[in-house]
Amino acid sequence: MNEIERLQKYLLLVRRTVGWIAEEFGDRIGVTRQTINNLEAGRNKLNKTQYIAMRSVLDVEMHQYPEETEMLNLILDVFVDHPENYDEKEREEFLTKANMVTPSILAGSTSRKDVSKEIMAVADGIGLIAEATPPFAPVEATSAWLLKTIFDKKK
Repeated sequence: MNEIERLQKYLLLVRRTVGWIAEEFGDRIGVTRQTINNLEAGRNKLNKTQYIAMRSVLDVEMHQYPEETEMLNLILDVFVDHPENYDEKEREEFLTKANMVTPSILAGSTSRKDVSKEIMAVADGIGLIAEATPPFAPVEATSAWLLKTIFDKKK
């Protein structure tokens, strides 16, 4: 499974983690709410252009709000960019916890920053932080995934 397929698989979690409703995410990348819903449900296949648009707006969000999106960076690393660096059992435990707490961001019952702190504490407790790819400057981060996506002819 490549990065595009992995992002689609975890798209609902990513969107909840950022705190965007489907319509807001769609507006940010230039598609409809229905397109986001269809991608999340697997009715449509995420294409390279949509992937680039999504990763771009997510990178901007992480750059603008680093304290609130630390969990997003880790979720992308664990489930999309470098899943091979993590133990499957640890990933599943982290996924379960993330799926339990991220809906509270959309519901407005807790802040993205508070959820991020909680998720990062859970990740540290199960050993994911020690394995995480070190954080890097947003431009370098964008360059890495973007170059890989553009030049991989199999995607």
